[in-house]
Amino acid sequence: MKKLLLCVALLLAITPLSLAVQPAAAQEAAITVAFTESQPNTLDPAAATSVDEFQLMRNICEGLTAYDPTTLKPMAGLAESWEISDDSLTYTFKLRQGVTFSDGSAFDANDVKYSLDRLASPSIGTSYVAGLVLANVVGWADARPAVVSVGENTPTPSPVPPAEGLSGVEVVDPATVKITLTKPQSSFLTVLSLPGAVMLAQDSSIGDTGPVCTGPYTVSEFVQQDHLTLKANENYWGGAPEVKQVTIRVIPEASSQVIEFEGGGLDIAVAPEADLPRIRDDATLSPQLHNIPVLSLFNLRINLKDPQLSDVRVRKALAIAIDRQTIVDTVLAGQGQPAYGLYPPGLPTYSQSFNPFPYDPAAAKALLAEAGYPDGIELSVRTGQVETENRVLNALAATVAEAGITLTVNSTEASVYTTDRNSCNMQLGSIGWTMDYPDPENMVVLVSKNGASRTACGYGELEVSQQIADLSAQAAAAPLGPDRDALYAQIQQITIADQVMIIPIYNGVTTRLISSRLGGMPIDNNGTQRYALITLSK
Repeated sequence: MKKLLLCVALLLAITPLSLAVQPAAAQEAAITVAFTESQPNTLDPAAATSVDEFQLMRNICEGLTAYDPTTLKPMAGLAESWEISDDSLTYTFKLRQGVTFSDGSAFDANDVKYSLDRLASPSIGTSYVAGLVLANVVGWADARPAVVSVGENTPTPSPVPPAEGLSGVEVVDPATVKITLTKPQSSFLTVLSLPGAVMLAQDSSIGDTGPVCTGPYTVSEFVQQDHLTLKANENYWGGAPEVKQVTIRVIPEASSQVIEFEGGGLDIAVAPEADLPRIRDDATLSPQLHNIPVLSLFNLRINLKDPQLSDVRVRKALAIAIDRQTIVDTVLAGQGQPAYGLYPPGLPTYSQSFNPFPYDPAAAKALLAEAGYPDGIELSVRTGQVETENRVLNALAATVAEAGITLTVNSTEASVYTTDRNSCNMQLGSIGWTMDYPDPENMVVLVSKNGASRTACGYGELEVSQQIADLSAQAAAAPLGPDRDALYAQIQQITIADQVMIIPIYNGVTTRLISSRLGGMPIDNNGTQRYALITLSK
């Protein structure tokens, strides 16, 4: 084996990795891509937290539910159907029959119980996803007992040992699983599609090639800091993928990915802002450039206790003094969309007509004068050291100056900013929020009264805070559909248009170069590369 790896390493030094020692037919059915950031730090789905780890899990593993790659609505996965009790607390899943794991073993209800109990284990399920998926499942509190906090000079009680497994996950028979919740959660089918909730073969181990799952690909090789190779699962229950091999290279520098793409070494590459003018002017590259929406919102958190910003007229003045379109066109080079509401495009609650903040410097001046600032106002915004965010904020400061707002950008090391943001030691602070799962409740977090930063900033002290909490609870329990969406629309009206609790700036997109030989849907509307959805031109 060592000799073989040495030979491959020597070949890689003189030929593109995607072409190394492959027969012609295999080359035609193979693609080469790159990790978005670096490489996975873990191959265990219960510990995965990064973009690259999530993307890998979505191609090799599956959960009880999945999401539609276009609409992002929950759909059948390893559970082909389900029934929800009248009180919305019990989900009974009927499992897909004839499904096997990559090791050939049959998938059944015992694997579901094993996988979810494993995710609940505090020593194994270390990903934050564990709480998102299981926090409302009966038995979670026993599996994750709270740590008792005691006062000084008080004996610390013995820790409560965690329960072994979730009492709310029950094997009814080999083809049926029942999951009971502590309270209604209409997003439950959506959160079950998260990478941490995938199914693993019972008592299998996480080896050098990752977990034993049921997905369309398996990991055949992982060379640290170089590449990871996926091989098509020819026995996949959904049908063997057309792409038989995927080589995922470690190329952290986005501009280097562009160079590799131009040379034929990559089929998909990140296209950074710096390279966009050249790419767009290139007759060969420009048709292969694609903007894919990302479920994200760059926004400003507001200290509602601040003497100046406690006045909603000042908050509204700032919101309408921002020329979002110019910022997107210039600073972001088109890699974004102006945001005026709480929900990004792609969610059913997104409304293109919702725009309470049309750019209007004159109206902003009038509001400031009405609030007692006829000669303008000075404000400051805190941020970390993310280059793009700093450039956006400095451009924002330039646009609001016309309305008489002097905005100072205070950029500090990330940990310093995080500490100050959590204690709300600021007037305004930048928040780059990317959704964990495609449901509007994951955006309402930004305006809820829970959380250190929002509590410190007075989000729970507004008169409408209880109304927002009540609407959120109603929406979280309501069945998916128009009535639920209407509740979330009410929350958006109150928190954004009426109270300006945050100031939306832009929704993000990811810009990729995608080879013209790739058809189908190489990247879904959740921003994930889905290799089984790719077709290849002949």
